[in-house]
Amino acid sequence: MPLRFWKKEKPETGKAEKAAEELKEKKEKAAPPELKAPKPEPEAKKPEPKAAPPAVPKPGDAAAFVNQAHAGLVDLGLTVPPTKAVFAKRVAVYPGGEAAFVLEYQSTPYRAITRVLIDWLGFRVSEAFEPSAVLAEINRRLSSFNLTIEMKDVSWLDEELNLRKAKLRFGDQERVVRFKDARDLMKSMNEMLATRKIAFLELETWGDDFAFLLVREPRWDKLSNPELVVVKADQTAKGGECGECGAPVGKYWSDCLKCGAVFG
Repeated sequence: MPLRFWKKEKPETGKAEKAAEELKEKKEKAAPPELKAPKPEPEAKKPEPKAAPPAVPKPGDAAAFVNQAHAGLVDLGLTVPPTKAVFAKRVAVYPGGEAAFVLEYQSTPYRAITRVLIDWLGFRVSEAFEPSAVLAEINRRLSSFNLTIEMKDVSWLDEELNLRKAKLRFGDQERVVRFKDARDLMKSMNEMLATRKIAFLELETWGDDFAFLLVREPRWDKLSNPELVVVKADQTAKGGECGECGAPVGKYWSDCLKCGAVFG
């Protein structure tokens, strides 16, 4: 039987490749879409930790601060070492007690110490004052040096401006002074006391009143540092300038000595 041979037909060029591509496309369409991982959200900014408030002092802690503060006052020449016990008693009657003193001393030592010093050794003068009452406070302190100042012929020059005048006598010195507040009056008295190397320092009150402290031979080089006690004088005006008149002012002052501008 004769063998028959069939001629194998060759596939058309390109049809196989086309069929493969179509099959691949069908599979891709049938396959579920690839899920993309969600982008991580940026982390929220953590709030900065707040500074912890000063720890409430425990009983007995006040003694260390009292000793430190008193030593500072001795170094400034405002008291002497044997007065430490008396100073501690003044701290004990601080508004709010010893704990309140320690808390303020830790945060604003100049306020705490200046306040104690005024109530201990100094005296306050209200904005509206009687010159005779101020003179009594002055002479009570000058008596420790066997000194006294006389004042007479007090009269008004301009009541609306609160301007008065008076005649002062100290030893063989006599002068007529004008003043509108206790600061003006004390400045004139200090000029007369300069020959005795004593002076009434003005202490900051951060209020409408004034405060003064009698000191022998003020140590201006130390008093110009206001971190413990805030003294208001030309010698301590090293903290900048007044925005109103341009006069030098001290750090932590509440007003200007020259023009009276009040600082915020």
